[in-house]
Amino acid sequence: MIDVMHGPQFAKQYVTDYLSIDIPVRLIDYRNAWNLDDSALPSPIKYLTYEPIALDEWPTIITVAISTNGMEREDFLNGNPIYRVTYSMRTYVWVRTEGSEETTFMRDRLTTVIRSALLDYPCLKAQDYSSFFQVQIDEGSLREEYSDLTLLKGDRVLAGAYLAYNLTLREIVMREPIGEVSEIEIETEVVGMTTDWPED
Repeated sequence: MIDVMHGPQFAKQYVTDYLSIDIPVRLIDYRNAWNLDDSALPSPIKYLTYEPIALDEWPTIITVAISTNGMEREDFLNGNPIYRVTYSMRTYVWVRTEGSEETTFMRDRLTTVIRSALLDYPCLKAQDYSSFFQVQIDEGSLREEYSDLTLLKGDRVLAGAYLAYNLTLREIVMREPIGEVSEIEIETEVVGMTTDWPED
């Protein structure tokens, strides 16, 4: 059996790639709507590094797959089973700047922008045309949590938030035969038997 299920790495990469394309334009729209400059609503720099304390650029957005929430077989394709796999995901927003109020405002604004992005394209049962598999975020599962402020060296303050949600992929397990038998030869030998039947 050859397993070609995409798994959580595809779920994470899908969200990361989508946000990296969507966020720059969306930020411009929000800056214009809220009458802010890019210092009050900056563009996130990094998307793939998990540990925020070690980052050099701020703010940052990090998406991780937390767990698998469910797996349901829904169909077959050429005899191969297709599953709907649901992953519990989190997209983190990390902000570090001077002043508690400025840090909080920046975190909250960026979290709103990320929420808008996740509710826009992926939640509308959109299809990722670079892949066979459909990707969907369950908007009913979306929730947000905010961290306390952490004072760093000097006047720097660190704040974070995350958006938790369920993301569902259609994944396929392709089954291939281990080998093919082209010809079988069987030789038999009868031992200890006779065709001479006893006379009555």
